[in-house]
Amino acid sequence: MSRLARWRTPIAFAMLILVVLWVGQNGYRQDLAILMVTYGLISLGLYSHYIMGNSMSVAYNAYVAIGGYALGILCVRTDLSMFLALPIGIVISAAVAVLLGLTTYKLSGFYLAAVTLLFGEAFAAWLVDSTGITGGASGVTLTRELTVFGSEVTRQHLVIAALATLFLAAWGLDRLRTSPFGIALRAKGDAPRAVESSGVSTRALTLVSLGIGAALGAVAGWYFAAVNLSMLPESVPLSVAFVALFIPFLGGYRSPWGAVVGAVVVTELTFNLTWFQDTGTLAFAVAVLVVLIFARRGLLGLLGDVLARAAGLVRREGPLPKEGRDHVQPSA
Repeated sequence: MSRLARWRTPIAFAMLILVVLWVGQNGYRQDLAILMVTYGLISLGLYSHYIMGNSMSVAYNAYVAIGGYALGILCVRTDLSMFLALPIGIVISAAVAVLLGLTTYKLSGFYLAAVTLLFGEAFAAWLVDSTGITGGASGVTLTRELTVFGSEVTRQHLVIAALATLFLAAWGLDRLRTSPFGIALRAKGDAPRAVESSGVSTRALTLVSLGIGAALGAVAGWYFAAVNLSMLPESVPLSVAFVALFIPFLGGYRSPWGAVVGAVVVTELTFNLTWFQDTGTLAFAVAVLVVLIFARRGLLGLLGDVLARAAGLVRREGPLPKEGRDHVQPSA
């Protein structure tokens, strides 16, 4: 294990604290943070089944919308706690992903991407047409505040919780990656017959990973709706999934933390940096192209290589001599 790998969790936790302090009560920074969390959770969802298991699904606009609309509909039409919408959205999204996975299990490559793409388009059209359920083109607007034991949950509290959730999701996937399940899932992408011969069902691995990804998408949608107090059909367009698809490669596909790093870079390029305001997506595409050509393991891989070379130079130079030490050989 490299030094960077050993220290990535403490470094990520320190960065979480710094981001929370940087966001503070600034409304614009809170918007940036929730966009970063949305990109990050979608990218982690894609990481769970695409990077680890080589199973493509780009229907994340549907999964995010399910999480957001679950909150909006429960808020408007019931008096139940709005936090119940989170597990409801997770269960529905995971169930939809599993059903979609069952129907497309024998597909792969372009055909699998095309089917999930069409499902995402169809779901977006359904959101607009189902006025009685989703509010149609106007979407749903939250009519009451989130509360915990009678105390209001402010926007700042939600943003902090969303950032902590992103950290925990990346940490959990990092542990899952090296678990027996994660090892089998990664092996499925390279040698599915070997996995099947060992007694592990590749179909079960695929369906579970798709369910995990959809659940993370639903969590992203719940936070997005809770912070913005509304959910519209165009809040999370299908193009977001395509952008998120390349985020792990930008940050570093060998670790889930690469998805978090990539989400930070994408948010900065597309929303925060004023000189990229009109060409944010183009700048992101150029950044991904440069990384894929010159740093195929992503930004984290590039950082690890730099640290390894620096450590190698220090070892080759050896320890510095003590001041005043006499290096003359002693006489017999």
